[in-house]
Amino acid sequence: MLKNKEKTPLPYVLFKVAEEDANGDLLAIAQNGTYQNQIFALWHNRLIPALAVGDEFLGKFKKTTNGCYVKPVSRIGQNTSTYSPDSIFGIVERQNHQCWVAPSERGAKPYLLDENKTLKNGDLVEIEANADRRTPHAKLIKNYGPFNMNKLSEILISQKYKLPHIFDADILKECQNLPEFSTKGRANLTHLPFVTIDGDDSKDFDDAVYATRFDKGFHLAVAIADVAYYVRPHSALDREAALRGNSVYLPQTVIPMLPEILSNELCSLNPEQKRLALVCLMDIDLNGNLIDWHFERAVIKSAARLTYRQVERAIGGEFDATTKKLFTKVIQPLYEAYFALDKARKKRGALEIETTEVKIRFDKFGNVAAIEKQQSLTSNKIIEEFMIAANVAAARCLLKAKALTMFRVHDTPPEDKLKEIKPLLANLKLKLPDYKALKPQHFNHILELCKQKNYGLGIDELILRLQCQAQYSPNNIGHFGLGLKEYVHFTSPIRRYADLLIHRALINACRLSSTLEEMPSERAFAETAEHLCQTERNAAAAERDITARYISSYLQPLAGTEFEVKISGLTNAGIFVRIESLGAEGLIPMRTLPDDYYQLLDAGSCLRGVDTKLKFRLGQTINAVLAEAAPTSGGLTFHYLPDKTTVFSHLSKNKSKDKKKNKKLKDKKRKSAKK
Repeated sequence: MLKNKEKTPLPYVLFKVAEEDANGDLLAIAQNGTYQNQIFALWHNRLIPALAVGDEFLGKFKKTTNGCYVKPVSRIGQNTSTYSPDSIFGIVERQNHQCWVAPSERGAKPYLLDENKTLKNGDLVEIEANADRRTPHAKLIKNYGPFNMNKLSEILISQKYKLPHIFDADILKECQNLPEFSTKGRANLTHLPFVTIDGDDSKDFDDAVYATRFDKGFHLAVAIADVAYYVRPHSALDREAALRGNSVYLPQTVIPMLPEILSNELCSLNPEQKRLALVCLMDIDLNGNLIDWHFERAVIKSAARLTYRQVERAIGGEFDATTKKLFTKVIQPLYEAYFALDKARKKRGALEIETTEVKIRFDKFGNVAAIEKQQSLTSNKIIEEFMIAANVAAARCLLKAKALTMFRVHDTPPEDKLKEIKPLLANLKLKLPDYKALKPQHFNHILELCKQKNYGLGIDELILRLQCQAQYSPNNIGHFGLGLKEYVHFTSPIRRYADLLIHRALINACRLSSTLEEMPSERAFAETAEHLCQTERNAAAAERDITARYISSYLQPLAGTEFEVKISGLTNAGIFVRIESLGAEGLIPMRTLPDDYYQLLDAGSCLRGVDTKLKFRLGQTINAVLAEAAPTSGGLTFHYLPDKTTVFSHLSKNKSKDKKKNKKLKDKKRKSAKK
């Protein structure tokens, strides 16, 4: 529930679109502080082009029994960095001798296009809308020919999300004059058998790990490519990296923060090749507590490039030639050290939310060949825990040195949002502690109880929505989700500019260079943090959006197929469901459910029919037919399939009600006849 600071709500409030959620809906935040937290914004067909992240608009706050939303009235400002203000992209649909364009954005209404006889059904076009006419009308700007996902993906990258994916000539020229490889002033750690552990199709290997046991715990080493050696402050490379903010990982391509000569060559810790690295050397005790650390600029040589699957098989006793040779001295110590780190993670109660990630595989023609749900393997967790330990060591080092630091922060969930789950907690006979005492393990306890009641999937999503967004900030407020008082991103400077700033700060703090690295001013640091948060959100939105469209294109031929799905969300619009094996999520519209009036109960974890008493719960498995898959928008629409028992039960109840009504009517007629 939103907190209203004013006794009487203002008729119109200035809002800004903060982000687009996984379902393509817009979330906005009031600019005058009248309403706290993000709020769902309705789509408005007269705001052309449609509202997007960064846009400012006047809106009217609406409150219903099932929640709050804002109704946009007029646009005030537009974020020109996210899309072209005049262009709309869509698919041509000819109907009744008229030419219509179905926009590529979910929920947008079709536009009537000025007649053009060269256009064919299914053409992908760019149009300019005419807002002055009553019927949404547009004129053609460009015809891209028959629709395919690769064309649309390129348009979304360049037009909607404005992702810079080409390096200018001055940057490529600078890459020809990079500093030469030099071991001067560096520790020689080439004798340590570091290994990289990544996905099967990874091309850049910017982190390598090593562990060994001693009496009271483990020595850990996390080596990160020394990007700061090659990318100098104020260089063209540095300016471009700062502008991009991060690499963007899309289904069919990667848009790197830095050119390939760095990301895939000089700063990739390839096996059996000497590479420059910034190494975090740590000691942990048997309970996974960090007891000592220091940083070295070093030369390392990776002993092997391993994959998550390889390591997982080796842990299970299945070896290949590489893992058999490395198991005793390299893989086993990593595995044992991970268990110590995991003990510490469990003790501090880090948030344990399961998220669904999918891997899309393509054939040689660029078509989707398969979609796989990513498994969470122990080998993935080994790397995750080693990286977290190194990030904590970096944060503590910089705090001790009182250096200006780009922290990775995650705030406690807003108190107002927690009120939304009170009905759910009451149903579970639970109660959260006082706000100041709130810790992530309290949410873990809720998640565990819900899994026991088979609510798991949907409750994960619900708890995740309560959380604040992790951000970059020069102000340390800790990381609530990880249960840590200090945290930075140190482990991937090749794909995150924040990490490169941390490397430069560590080089200064630990005196790892004869000359100081130039750092931004305090004011510039704060501005950079805000910019990096924006680029990160934009990249995440692009990845989510384009992935959804590829999944829709894969499922389009399967329209009419019955699937077993799990309920992942319940709203006034309908039921969100997920095909677990594919990670594909779609909507069962409310209008397609058995005829009834439905109520949201238990903090939105249950949808119940008033007359039929039909109930849908988060995490529940049901059957549904895929009614429509729309690659142009990424939308999936399902229709609920009630089982025979449910149908018979509801018919019986309705017949019983009808009998009672008929009996009452007959009784009334008898009484009136007697009179």
